[in-house]
This record gives sequence, C-alpha cells and structure tokens, in this order.
Amino acid sequence: MTALAALALAAAMVYAAVNAFGAWAVVRRRSRVAAAFLVAAALLTVGAVALAFGSASAAVLVPVGALLASLASWWNARIVLRRMVPRRHAVRAVAGACVAALAVWASFV
Repeated sequence: MTALAALALAAAMVYAAVNAFGAWAVVRRRSRVAAAFLVAAALLTVGAVALAFGSASAAVLVPVGALLASLASWWNARIVLRRMVPRRHAVRAVAGACVAALAVWASFV
C-alpha cells in the first residue's frame, strides 16, 4: 500500500466515523436520517477496505459515500435541527470532496 492510499484510507475511515456518530445522534428522532448517515458510513468503510486491497472500486464507493454523507448532513439540518448554516455545509462538502479526490487518486496511482 502506498502512502497516498494509506492517507486516503485514514481519511475515509475518519469521515465514516463522523457519519456513524451522526447516525447515533439522530436515531431516536429521525430514523430515516440516521439510516442515510449509516449507509454513507458503510459505503465509506467498504471503500476504505477496497483501498486497502488496492481495488479500483474504491474510486466509486468513497465518492458516493461522501456525497451521501453531505446530503444526509443537509437533510439533518433541514429536518431535525430546523436550522441551516450554509458555511458548515460548504465545509463538510469540501471535506467530502477532498476524501473522494484522495480515494480516486489513490485508486489509479
């Protein structure tokens, strides 16, 4: 495993942990939002494992998981918190894009 793949794997796992925490935080209030967070965390985790094994499927799994994580976060803010702070969602989207870009880059290098 290259250093780039290790960095992408670590970033994907941290992002998955953040989404698992999001699922835990809202599971009693909105189970569908929690399910979206959990599916995003699962996609990110499976993508990280694919990175560890050098599979090109990580180039699809991690970006889809990151996109779903951003959508779940936006949905959580709209439905559960009832308060949107666009700057926070922009930061989360940039973080997800960075994780996705690292995974795609690591998959093809």
